[in-house]
Amino acid sequence: MDMERLGYQKFVLVSHLRSGTHLLRTALESHPAIVCQTEVFNSDNRQLPYPLTTPTAEVLRDWVYRPFPDTVACVGLALQVYHPWGLRAFPGIRENPMWGDVWTRLSNMENLRVIHLRRQNALRRHLSHVVARRSQVWHAWDPDRVGSVSHLMPPAANAPIGACRNPVALDQTRLELDFMETERLHGQVPRRFPRHAVCAVSYEGLCRDFAGTCRTVQQFLGLPAVPLTAAVGKLERRSLSQAIVNYWDLKRHFAGSRWAAFFEE
Repeated sequence: MDMERLGYQKFVLVSHLRSGTHLLRTALESHPAIVCQTEVFNSDNRQLPYPLTTPTAEVLRDWVYRPFPDTVACVGLALQVYHPWGLRAFPGIRENPMWGDVWTRLSNMENLRVIHLRRQNALRRHLSHVVARRSQVWHAWDPDRVGSVSHLMPPAANAPIGACRNPVALDQTRLELDFMETERLHGQVPRRFPRHAVCAVSYEGLCRDFAGTCRTVQQFLGLPAVPLTAAVGKLERRSLSQAIVNYWDLKRHFAGSRWAAFFEE
């Protein structure tokens, strides 16, 4: 079936690692009329159920914008701002040039709606990424909800939340590189979708007013708002100075920079 003749509203949730992507994605999927597939273009995922040689159009057709019952009104996917490439601040992430046309293909979809989710505090985002990569604890799934959301493969079992979460020392040079790279990647989003309706939301706003933010996104998608429930919880609850060994040294280094406000203590 031609994707463009499927009768639901298509959307994409654009975000970045450790920015609430799956908090919002799984919340949307608790709406009976929404399907939001996970990161189908995450080429660093070694358990994808299809080879990296699968053409972009085929992934979109078979794993995202496929036929659904008439009760489904909106279908989308989560796409990180760097996919399908790597990150300079985190070398070693597997890239896949085969999927390099994903942004163009999405941009060419006439009626696509774009949800742009951004974490305002890039220091907290960087910390969360470093800790998750070190501990390999990426999500705190709600065992009662995890089975009701879309997965490409069964999710890994939850590790104890406190496991491998000792305070970390952050590399100053790497941190600054990540700040700049994150700014650049998020700055590309409006330019990638110049003709599309975009709903900009923040992770901080989602945490502060979960119901209100979810209501805004549902209305943006053209749906009546209903109460939503996420299938993941918050992993990090420490203050920055508790979680970062060299926090005060970093705060002094970045004082007076455009990133100084990230150092909240």
